[in-house]
Amino acid sequence: MTASGEQQWTTLKRRIELPGGRQFAYVDRGEGRVLLLLHGYSDSSRSFSLIAPFLAGCRLIIPDLAGHGASRAGSGLAVADLAGDIDCLAARLGLRDIAVVGHSMGAMIAIALAARRRDLIGALVLLSGSLRPSLGEGNPTARAIRALEDPLRPDHPFFDTWHACSRPVDAAFLAQLRREAAEIPTRVWHAILDDLAVIDLRSDARQLRVPVLAIAGSEDPLFDAGHRRQLAATLGSIRSITLEGHGHNPHWESPRLVAEHVLSFLSAVFGPAGSTETLSAAHHRR
Repeated sequence: MTASGEQQWTTLKRRIELPGGRQFAYVDRGEGRVLLLLHGYSDSSRSFSLIAPFLAGCRLIIPDLAGHGASRAGSGLAVADLAGDIDCLAARLGLRDIAVVGHSMGAMIAIALAARRRDLIGALVLLSGSLRPSLGEGNPTARAIRALEDPLRPDHPFFDTWHACSRPVDAAFLAQLRREAAEIPTRVWHAILDDLAVIDLRSDARQLRVPVLAIAGSEDPLFDAGHRRQLAATLGSIRSITLEGHGHNPHWESPRLVAEHVLSFLSAVFGPAGSTETLSAAHHRR
């Protein structure tokens, strides 16, 4: 996407009110099978702006999670709270039998949502996912986040590491992400981190009855091979792809390649249009 395209992303956003009158923003573009895309910690719906052009044939619903982008923070910012917001959005839009793509924290939200709403989700794609992120005091990234103070600036050295990629990524895109991340109050950063320090999604993962595709980079500095092995050992039906030379953000680094893997997986899961028997349906009957 060009620099002007990145600047225009905000104009694509729609708004609804969640219970209590809280504003919640999301992008809804394209036609076809519904693909719900959930971004990671400190990002926004913009996280998927580079991959969106390669997901032709899908209706893309891409929210700004609470406290991110144009969505107001609620009283709770744990993964379970964020999954509840997505559940409300899905109900408001009348969604059913959808595929969910989640990146990093978004992958955690996808797992939590799929465990509580088996009737809603037909397939999961986890980008750089983890069941136990373990971002406690002993983690250097967590310590760096705890040290952040208001007001944050886009040129804060923290963002050099936080948004670091293993392959070249569009500069205008990264600049917009830094600006949006710097606009998030540190109380939101810290409230989310409180949950990521202790969350354990293994129980939720064991409840899943849908096909799962896990895509990760071999050079991911945040969730290494141990996290990938735990996902594979815990989830009963998972296909794992490790992209060599990629970091924590493979959908930024190689959006076309990641989109190809996603679309191939969805085709295998849901079958051709009008098919009466799909892999997703078979898993739901288990």
